[in-house]
Amino acid sequence: MKRDEFPILADSTYLVSHSMGAAPLRARDALRTYWEEWAGDGPEAWERWLPRIAEIADGIGALVGAPPGTCFLGPNVSVLQSAVASCIDFRSDRNEVVYESLQFPSLTYVWREWERFGAVVRVAESDDGRTVPTERIVEAITEKTAIAVLSHAYYVSGAIADVRTIQRHCRSVGALLCVDAYQTTGVYPYDVTDWDLDLVTGGSHKWLCGGAGCGWLYVKPSLLGRFAPAVTGWMAHARPFAFEAAPMEHASSMYRFGNGTPSIPAYMAAQPGHRAIASVGIPRIREHNVRLTQKIAATALERGLRVNSPLDPERRTGWIGIEFDGAGAACRRLIERRVFVDYRPGCGIRVGPHFYTEDAEIDEFFKQLENVRAGAATLAQ
Repeated sequence: MKRDEFPILADSTYLVSHSMGAAPLRARDALRTYWEEWAGDGPEAWERWLPRIAEIADGIGALVGAPPGTCFLGPNVSVLQSAVASCIDFRSDRNEVVYESLQFPSLTYVWREWERFGAVVRVAESDDGRTVPTERIVEAITEKTAIAVLSHAYYVSGAIADVRTIQRHCRSVGALLCVDAYQTTGVYPYDVTDWDLDLVTGGSHKWLCGGAGCGWLYVKPSLLGRFAPAVTGWMAHARPFAFEAAPMEHASSMYRFGNGTPSIPAYMAAQPGHRAIASVGIPRIREHNVRLTQKIAATALERGLRVNSPLDPERRTGWIGIEFDGAGAACRRLIERRVFVDYRPGCGIRVGPHFYTEDAEIDEFFKQLENVRAGAATLAQ
């Protein structure tokens, strides 16, 4: 893929793909196609749109080693994990939910709300606010655990969790494991089949360069039949266009995780980004990303800045957190100069290069950061 296929790269230093991947020009074309189909065919466009949903889902699946028909699209991870939660009978003896304290806040809201239906939530705590010891997560998962919900990488530090060890433990005690791979998909290679994962969720607007509104869920094929979501809708019915009243008869396929009318434009807009990632290849993206993040970390340390992400690239996803006094304000001034990064409390300025990032952009980031900090020091005198 050429840089000129991502317009924002022409007039900015774009180092925020961990938060919002650059928009490909072909996403605009996809939205135009949606409009033309809608305008030209009205309701008959569903004949094209429904197969396209499956195609887009399978495209994501191919990126993570999932067989065709094992991924499903939804508006976001919160909705998809809510659907997963609604499959669990929390009135049983196996009613515990385990997640780690560094879980992205939205998902903590989702799972804590199930306490009103009998769920017992247990939280594996972090000691340093950056990682959670694997053994602490394992200790929290017992024969009473219905499901463990784990971040593949922690959004506050980029540190990678030991998913495979935790998955093996879950299997040994009969608990399900749901992995949120939003922070890694598209920049960190993993294989849901090889890792024998139960459930994986993710989205498109970060490393997949797909924009907002296209989340996805993978379910291990042998587990699909045991799930009957209570968070549901007409698109999850075995015969959605028969418009049959309740009781619900769930589709036999991944469509059972559907709900109301799908967000077709968001899904179509996401596909060009997915295809861009596939065309470059995640292993190649990872190699490039590791080289650049090593450069970012080394340069930051040379300049006396704190690095809050693991220095070992095997233990982190695709960005580096840089902290110093006044980092939040410095981030805002960098963005005013169209140096796109972001700031998170406790982490610092997050800097995330992608496959389209050049070495010169890392140099420009540090040049502008030095200028911003020098300006702030002058104002403080």
